[in-house]
Amino acid sequence: MKNSVSVLGTRGSVPVSGPAFSHYGGATTCFLVHLAGQYLLLDAGTGILHLPEEVLSVRTLPLILTHTHLDHLIGLPMCPYLFHPGVRLLLYSQPFCELSGEALFDQVFSPPFWPVTLDSFPAKVSFLPLTEKFQVGNILVETLPGIHPDGVALLRLTGDGKRVVLATDCTVSSEIAPLLKEFAQNCDLLLCDGQYSPEEWDFHKTFGHSTWISAAKLGLDCHAKQVRVIHHSPFHSDAVLDAALPSLQSIHPKCSFAYEMEEILL
Repeated sequence: MKNSVSVLGTRGSVPVSGPAFSHYGGATTCFLVHLAGQYLLLDAGTGILHLPEEVLSVRTLPLILTHTHLDHLIGLPMCPYLFHPGVRLLLYSQPFCELSGEALFDQVFSPPFWPVTLDSFPAKVSFLPLTEKFQVGNILVETLPGIHPDGVALLRLTGDGKRVVLATDCTVSSEIAPLLKEFAQNCDLLLCDGQYSPEEWDFHKTFGHSTWISAAKLGLDCHAKQVRVIHHSPFHSDAVLDAALPSLQSIHPKCSFAYEMEEILL
């Protein structure tokens, strides 16, 4: 099977709906990676509800969470994979305030915030630490701390001679840009946060995100073969993103805004 990344959801902050968002989509962040002969999920926003039928029968499915803000895990309790008996979800996450990943999810997915706990599902959920470097089957996973409130793990996946970098929810500042450039050097695909327009930046520069121009420039600087700008603002319609597309491609001709249900071949 071909190496690819499928965009199941790429909206940031909150999900949106309606005809103004029909192309780029309204589901929050979730990516399905097929690399080196196996599947791997990145983040669990509402896009996880779009999980393809063929993935539901996979006996063991790794899911890596970049961080535990709600827009990146809100789809988990309705993940169709969890409703299948005899399968196991391997959930990699970082601890926060001395709480393990399992303790964090026990707090979020329990009454009064949610009526069903993760251990109530037919599928088994195993909690694993998200460390600096580890192997998931034939895929090497490496992490880099990003700049975001409460922290975020930027991810580099390498397998079968291909490399994918996910840099969501991170301010591409002068402090981290050199590290990110090295981290993403010559990658086959860079998925980079570009939630804001340059005009919006002054008000939002402490929010832990970046502009779409910064994302395109990072892709150029690190010689990424393809770049997708992700984590679209809930206030940016299809028309807004379409209008901004030429500014991205003037920087990197293989840079565009990711859209829901896009399959990106590596």
